[in-house]
Amino acid sequence: MSDVAALAAATPATRDRYVDFLRVASLAGVILGHFLMAVVDDRPVATGGHAFVFTNMLALAPWTRPATWLLQVMPIFFVVGGFAHATAWRSLAKRGGGYADFARARIARLVWPALVFVAVGMIAGIAVESILGTGTKYSPVLQIAGQLLWFIGIYLIAAGLAPAMLRLHERFGWRTLAALVFAVALVDWLRLAEGVDGVKWLNFALVWVTLHQLGFFYADGVADRLGARRLGLGLVAVGGGAAGLLMWLGPYGTAMVSYDGEKLSNLAPPTVVLLAFGVAQAGVLLLLRAPARRLLERPKVWGAVIAGGAVAMTAFLWHFTALILMYIGWHLLFSPMPEPTTAAWWWTRVPQFVVFLALVGGLVAAFRRFDRPPRHSQVVGRSWWRATLAAVGVACAIVGMLGFAVVGFRGVLTLYTARVAGVPMTATAAFVLVVASAALTSVATLTSGDVRTRRSMSSEEARRSSP
Repeated sequence: MSDVAALAAATPATRDRYVDFLRVASLAGVILGHFLMAVVDDRPVATGGHAFVFTNMLALAPWTRPATWLLQVMPIFFVVGGFAHATAWRSLAKRGGGYADFARARIARLVWPALVFVAVGMIAGIAVESILGTGTKYSPVLQIAGQLLWFIGIYLIAAGLAPAMLRLHERFGWRTLAALVFAVALVDWLRLAEGVDGVKWLNFALVWVTLHQLGFFYADGVADRLGARRLGLGLVAVGGGAAGLLMWLGPYGTAMVSYDGEKLSNLAPPTVVLLAFGVAQAGVLLLLRAPARRLLERPKVWGAVIAGGAVAMTAFLWHFTALILMYIGWHLLFSPMPEPTTAAWWWTRVPQFVVFLALVGGLVAAFRRFDRPPRHSQVVGRSWWRATLAAVGVACAIVGMLGFAVVGFRGVLTLYTARVAGVPMTATAAFVLVVASAALTSVATLTSGDVRTRRSMSSEEARRSSP
């Protein structure tokens, strides 16, 4: 029996397979969406030569914008994350664990695999610009290569706040959710009606934390008590109705993904429309839950979900690299590329997708070993200094990931600088912050037993190496 088959057979009856499926499906949706929406053109620049220009299908073909209501799947991941974090924190608390234990588990699951990705990116950035120079046509490619890490940075905000938000949820219930929704709407009002533009950055946290909060209700079994169909219809009516009304009244657009040239993005930063869309999307998923659960009872289907979950984070981290490599290779072999959105360009998308999937598969095979770092089974319990150290580690991870999302791996040697919410950031600074996050959360959960074990291992290695 294969490992996947063994895991599928050992799945407890109490496990919510639908949640696992949604987690894998949402990440797969991101990968597919990036391929479908990304457009790369090789254009001449004023200073001479050519440069790769990344743009979005939504900017070139307005008729594709309604498709973002299907392709925008990030709200799913945050709602599912709320369920997962509530379940994990409650289980950890029963075993005597504290915030440091929780934070280390989140960092190990998200940051350690990403640390390998950014280390490779830093090396690639140094190599490319050392050989080709800092003004190379590939410099914009290096910058955009880290863009997908925005998701990990924002997700870590929700994860880092999860224990505190869960405590508020358990004490105040729907009132906490209502306060978050009000805060999101208030930010939009201050920004759009009162001209306080700087406040918009708050919604990068508020919108996603609010969607994350919805997952706590699912973890409490609200869908089972009220009925998934009834609750689903209610969420679709409220969320879809609010989103439709706000888009009709304006100034909100219809796209749920950002693109160049739009007057007001619903995603960067998120708006109350994206929040309403996420609520409606959660309702649709509840309506689909019953048939999906029946399908997931089939061993082959559930085995596919397990197999996908084992490599989901690796595929997410490396799929953008695969997309970039595909476009560079296509350019080198078939330059000049057809004009975007022409019939010839559309036909090239079919073989490009095959190459893209092959590259994703190759990168997953090469880096999947880092997807699940070794587990730290021993809990260290509640301690203010451990919790503080872990919280600083989470903060470092958030800022570092958002830094890479903006600056990428461009100008590692020349300290190319971009701004994250107005704060200057370089690739080197982002890398230091990510490394610090892994180190701090590890130290926060270090026990005397770990120290003795490491000392004994060092002594054993020294004894073996001595003549």
